[in-house]
Amino acid sequence: MSFFANIADLLLAPVQVAILLAFVYALFETGRMAVQAYLRFSGRQAFRTQSFGALDDAGDAYPIARLHAADESLTIDDLDVAAMKRLELIRIATRVTPLLGLMATLIPMGPALVALTKNDVSQMGELLRSAFSSVVLALAAASLCFCIASVKRRWYAEELVSIRRRLSGSGAAA
Repeated sequence: MSFFANIADLLLAPVQVAILLAFVYALFETGRMAVQAYLRFSGRQAFRTQSFGALDDAGDAYPIARLHAADESLTIDDLDVAAMKRLELIRIATRVTPLLGLMATLIPMGPALVALTKNDVSQMGELLRSAFSSVVLALAAASLCFCIASVKRRWYAEELVSIRRRLSGSGAAA
């Protein structure tokens, strides 16, 4: 039984580092999304009225439309795959980070219960503090990632709808 406990104890530090990295990643992606939202807001009129080739001034505000403008031979399915690829890492972080938080909560619980049986309330308190701090950080990171993934998914869907409309409009005129 202590073999598994020793392995679990070895996992605590890497799990906590992974949670910290996920939190930093979530903050980074929040900043990126804020910049992208600003660029989308300032370039929305150009996106609605001009050709997608004019989106070069909008930076990375409309990445799927820019991808289509760069290579018009891409199908809607190709662009859909590109959108999913852009969302893949944030979606993985959304799902994995709470699991890491659960691991970071459960790993110290065993030693905390052992400390409780020895009436070492101080050590038990420190272990529980570590456990619950880790899960709070993990849930905060997962919440940010979920919000970002949801908004970006909608943005990319809007771009795909716009591309589909333009393709069907140009196909009808030909």
